[in-house]
Amino acid sequence: MMAPVARQGLLFIVLVGITFGCGAPSTAPTGPAGSTAPAAVTQPTKVTIAVAGEVDDLSAKLGGGDTYSGEFNFLQSSPLAVRDGRGMAHPLLAAELPSRDNGSWVVNADGTMTTTWRIRPNANWHDGRPVTWRDFAFTMRVYQSQDMPVMPRDPERFMDRIEGLDDKTAVIYWKQTYPWANELISRDLEPLIPAHMMEQVFDERDTQAFLHHEFWKRDNWVGTGPYLMNEWVRGSFMDFRAWDGWFLGRPKIDQVLFRIIEDTNTVVANLFSGTVDMTVGVTLGQVAGSSIQQRWRESGDGQVIITPVRFRYVEVQHNPSYVRQPALLDVRVRRAIATGLDRDSLAEVVTAGTSKATDFFVSPTDAIYPQAVQVASKYPYDANRAFALLEEAGWTRRGESLVSTATGEPFAIEARTTTGTDNELEVSIITNGLRQLGMQVTQNALSEAAQRDNEFRVTFPGLNSTARSIRMPATMGIWVTSECPDPRQNFRGTNRGCWPNAEYDERARAIADGVRLITSEVGVIGLTYNSENLAVRKGLSGPGPRSSEQVGNTWNIHEWTWQS
Repeated sequence: MMAPVARQGLLFIVLVGITFGCGAPSTAPTGPAGSTAPAAVTQPTKVTIAVAGEVDDLSAKLGGGDTYSGEFNFLQSSPLAVRDGRGMAHPLLAAELPSRDNGSWVVNADGTMTTTWRIRPNANWHDGRPVTWRDFAFTMRVYQSQDMPVMPRDPERFMDRIEGLDDKTAVIYWKQTYPWANELISRDLEPLIPAHMMEQVFDERDTQAFLHHEFWKRDNWVGTGPYLMNEWVRGSFMDFRAWDGWFLGRPKIDQVLFRIIEDTNTVVANLFSGTVDMTVGVTLGQVAGSSIQQRWRESGDGQVIITPVRFRYVEVQHNPSYVRQPALLDVRVRRAIATGLDRDSLAEVVTAGTSKATDFFVSPTDAIYPQAVQVASKYPYDANRAFALLEEAGWTRRGESLVSTATGEPFAIEARTTTGTDNELEVSIITNGLRQLGMQVTQNALSEAAQRDNEFRVTFPGLNSTARSIRMPATMGIWVTSECPDPRQNFRGTNRGCWPNAEYDERARAIADGVRLITSEVGVIGLTYNSENLAVRKGLSGPGPRSSEQVGNTWNIHEWTWQS
């Protein structure tokens, strides 16, 4: 595991990795004489999970990297490493983590590095073909291609090449120092695309032919994870079945059924009726989570696991081609909006008191948090200050309306979010705050299906409230200029508002400096730390908190089991 490091400037200190071994499948019990006892006859087990949205495909970084993609990812795919609920890294597809002690992690004087990864000898694709170093080399080529709609491009953009010592040993050559090089978790060079099926298609350099190949169709999907896709009915459910050939042994739960339920009240009803066993991600929401927690505490029917791992914020449209209120391009106006929103009250209501308001994306539990607090620009609620900033920017109050001092044109803006009880409550509070400033606000809550339309999602004309998992350093990389959505890549890109700042690009690896810049410029408007509320029915053992560094609550799904 990489120990916490001070991240000032651009200098990183690489520490020794822990080479924990993943727990092997338990062996069969033995009788008095050491003979194997007869296996108990058991009934097939099933877990039904409510999830508020689905994905277009299961590729995570190549088309499927939406809000809930991490929940499906660990069933279909196995990354080299995985973080447990405490943030400790363990090998998964890899036999061990690279370490400077044993020479498998070498840092050169010029900052370049090599990491040597040994793949588990029995690791196979779902079609029975072995996972080899060539799969990782091919994955790197795809993720580094500027023609591919990849999101995000870290850490592959820091890699130079991959070579094999043998079929099951990959050596990664790094262009520069990367402190997390021995912890390649989900979405980090994860072998989601088998070279033996797709490399020839990729080499033909026909982007559309590659992206629309039959491989991506759900009936033909081949992965490396503990579960096989059995059936997928769009908008209804995704049915996964345990795979006997997984390298750590067959998962304990035979069937995992994801039910797609966007409406929070319907999710709650299904939990109470017993037709759903648990929720993942932000499906439940914080207000509903608090309600279920109180009821189940009294009835003993289950528990709600609260994990504050997400940063909730407002995206601001900075792209002149899409913004309909050009005043948003003026930093004084953005500061006025941040100052004119009572975010303390918003946090108290929307998070049911589980989080305070925040101006930036560093978790209070992160070692860098005290430094971030010192350098961040802060915008406590102050209506008078907000009006003064607006007046300085050329706007004035005329009656109840905010209008341009020069033209008399009213200040009109749209505020968007995704459907969901918490989200809609949040955007209504934001809308009310903007209206108190005199702005004409159109409020829109968009369905999950609409949000999966990349072009529609990134061309929002004003403000869009959303959330991201707090994962360093990947969270920093969300807002670099190179992540502005590109029409040539199907509008993929994490910097959806396209905030441009060359200095931030240079310092994005230095977290405290990045916090200082993004808060000063109001690249986005921080709201709260957003908790994931996992409602887990009594008897289901295994689900628990996830590390904020790793997306997906199903990171240990192969260990889940029903207890009598």
